Amino acid sequence: MINDIRIQLAILMYLVGCFSLMLYNAVTVYRKNKQQKSYDKQYSKYVVAIFQQFPSDVEVTTLSPKHIKYLKKSLLRVENLISYFNTLNYIKIFHRSNIFDKYIVMLVQSGVFNTLAIAYRQKKNEERAYFAYFISQYPHLATNTEGICTDTINTMVAYITDSDIYCRANVLKALCRIGDIHGIVNVLQSFSDQQNFVHHRLLAEELYNFAGDKEVLALYLWGKYKVWNDNVMLGVITFITMFSDEFKSVFLPVLQNKSTCTEIRLAIIQYYKQYYFKPVGSVLIECLSQTENYDLAMEAASTLSMYPGTSTTIALTFALQSENWYVQYNAAYSLVALGEHSNSFIADLTSSNSDARHIIRYMLEHTINEKEMNVSEVII
Repeated sequence: MINDIRIQLAILMYLVGCFSLMLYNAVTVYRKNKQQKSYDKQYSKYVVAIFQQFPSDVEVTTLSPKHIKYLKKSLLRVENLISYFNTLNYIKIFHRSNIFDKYIVMLVQSGVFNTLAIAYRQKKNEERAYFAYFISQYPHLATNTEGICTDTINTMVAYITDSDIYCRANVLKALCRIGDIHGIVNVLQSFSDQQNFVHHRLLAEELYNFAGDKEVLALYLWGKYKVWNDNVMLGVITFITMFSDEFKSVFLPVLQNKSTCTEIRLAIIQYYKQYYFKPVGSVLIECLSQTENYDLAMEAASTLSMYPGTSTTIALTFALQSENWYVQYNAAYSLVALGEHSNSFIADLTSSNSDARHIIRYMLEHTINEKEMNVSEVII
């Protein structure tokens, strides 16, 4: 009897759960459809309002005061800002030559978005994040008739206070697309001061989209090496590695300094893997011999494939005896890439190098084109 009641109760709870899930899905679909209809309706209003600024019989150079007032009021809602973004994209694609460029110029002159930037500073994190994203897609809207609007830049920098990763990333994206070095420096300074974590690869990718001279930006950012934390500087080094060979002699003393954190030294070794610099060869050999830091030894073993020479061959051959398998593998990889894989070379390996012999033979048997080997994929 008791078991029957428990079974019936379990069935009843299951049915209630199913009904609740169906009701939740129905409400979600309804709200989504209602929201989409609202977006479409607002989108249509913006299309009409923009086209009304360009009567066929009159040459206009400024937006009407009514349109400016309408934008300043309606775009305070992020939902409307999304619709407006879609509207601009539509006009950009289908009416580039005769409407879009003129409208953007007049929009800049109106100062609408300079005003909105201040208003969005008081809004929620996700709303600030979207506004920053909007500006990143239309960076001209953060300017005025005299060029970049400093007030707008400073306001957007302030967005990152008490913000999450999305807002911080979008602010940085916007400032890079605008091309304002001082704004970028201020944002990264804030990241460092507040210990805000942003992955170094994300930092590098956003910095690479900088609209101005990347070499000048790189010099500004590297000038903060002793000021900013390691995570931010790791992003800066990764950014520099993506395009510049002008930091070869600058990075060398940082790599040689054993007090430099391992992540920074690894990033610099990767830089030298992309940009050959003869003096670094001896430093890489020294890193290869370290047994207390196998990460450095692994990266050095791989990078030495770009630095041929007798000392390199000797060091890599010795590294084949490393206790770390990845160091052995990378050393074998570099020896093969350098052409040191003849039968006599393999035969000369002592019995203690049996693993290395197997690794080299495996590479030769399974790699049709030795130059296409990518050891980083194996490590990762």
